[in-house]
Amino acid sequence: MNKETDDPTASLLPADGQLQVYTRRWYVLTMFGMVNFTQNLVWNTWGPITQSAKAVFGWSDSQIGQFANMGNIAYLVTVFPVCYLMGKLGLRFSILGCTLLIFIGTGLRCITYEKEAATWLSYVCSVLNGIGGIVPFAGPSLVANTWFPLSERATATAVSSTFMYMGVGLSFIIGSEWVPSPLEVNSTGDVGFTADIESISRLSSSNSDTAMYTSNHSVKVINMDSMRTDIMNLLYSECGLAGLIFLLCLLYLPAKPPTPPSTSASVQRTNYKESLGSVARNKSLILLGLANAIPKGVFGSWQAVLDVLLDPVGMNQSEAGWLGFYMTAAGGVSGLLIGRFSDIFLRRTKFFLILMNGGAVLGYVWFSLMSSAIIPISKVEIYISAIIGGMFINGSFPLVYEMGSELAFPVSEAVVGGLLTCFMEIFGIFFLLVLMIPNIGTSWMNWSLSGSLLLGFVLLFLFPARYRRTDIDNVVVHVNAEDKYDDSVNRNTITGHPARYDE
Repeated sequence: MNKETDDPTASLLPADGQLQVYTRRWYVLTMFGMVNFTQNLVWNTWGPITQSAKAVFGWSDSQIGQFANMGNIAYLVTVFPVCYLMGKLGLRFSILGCTLLIFIGTGLRCITYEKEAATWLSYVCSVLNGIGGIVPFAGPSLVANTWFPLSERATATAVSSTFMYMGVGLSFIIGSEWVPSPLEVNSTGDVGFTADIESISRLSSSNSDTAMYTSNHSVKVINMDSMRTDIMNLLYSECGLAGLIFLLCLLYLPAKPPTPPSTSASVQRTNYKESLGSVARNKSLILLGLANAIPKGVFGSWQAVLDVLLDPVGMNQSEAGWLGFYMTAAGGVSGLLIGRFSDIFLRRTKFFLILMNGGAVLGYVWFSLMSSAIIPISKVEIYISAIIGGMFINGSFPLVYEMGSELAFPVSEAVVGGLLTCFMEIFGIFFLLVLMIPNIGTSWMNWSLSGSLLLGFVLLFLFPARYRRTDIDNVVVHVNAEDKYDDSVNRNTITGHPARYDE
């Protein structure tokens, strides 16, 4: 093979090799997705049951928001060291390590429901779960490129992201349906779900089945013990699921296939130190990262406190849970569809990103106008606008992984995923920290989301789309009888081998 070429990536390519695709790739993708599912389920434990958690443990809105935020901060602090270990240890040991951290964290929350201890154990769980989320959150594109051919790569990334959406979405349903809202009896004898959220946060987590607080009238919560029991059962279940996933990954989870599925998968990646310098200098990647991170970082934290946001418009814990589920489920479905379209219509990723982010802007501006009472509020329209916004913003996430990997190639997909998600965590952390400002209210959250979406939409137009990885896999090169490059072929192209499928 003639190694003289103007392409800086060509010297990294193997001389030859038959490409092969294995059926077990779907098992690996499923297990990786289940780790993603579990991590997100745990991350969003408290948001869907805000009212009940405040009654049982005496927590405030800002305190519940900080549980999610501690996971974000832990992720941000450790993401690049863990990405370095991913390159050194490989996918198997990286996934096992992260799954073990999630299991330990969920186990700690099951020790006690005593208020002070439960608070600190929940913070520790949030930190361990945040670190445990690095591989599943940053690694979808790496798993897709390691195990899947060009024609399935964006689809595989979308499947990984769909498991993430399922974890967040089902956490809304499981939490809100499993744990009942506080049931109050006021001084007049009327029974109903509590409406005074700030007052109920002052409830004592005593061992009796009822608790009393006073605002303008006396109110007795009559289902305190049942809420406490159901919360603990929810925590036990999440711990059991994390333990099961860890055991399955321990029993069988290969790091990589014996033979690569694509030419780009066989390319030696830039070493870690050079990778960090490369992505730091890559202006297109930075623009893409900001266009993605500003809206999605805010959206992820906004979604974690959805119950708090919807209470002022008259939607209870259960209704907020179902809305959160519909938003994420719609995003998962749209992500799969757009991912498949992206595999069919190669080199159209940027167009799909612009289209979907534009739809998200329209959905959440509509939502913000209603939540601020600028236009009449309708529960049906609240549902429609939020679901439309969630469908577009969540559905575009897999494409960001793929576009980033294309722009940065031959930098490892793990480093690219780490950078993109690191940006997201930064903006998510800022959003949740604002919750700590006393009496700040909730309307600012919706307008912050709408404004961040609009800014991200504008930034998407500014970076030039390049498809370095796809170009390597998609080119067809003529080879002469001596197994050398034909001089008539552009020397910047790389040999592409037809993939063979096997078990």
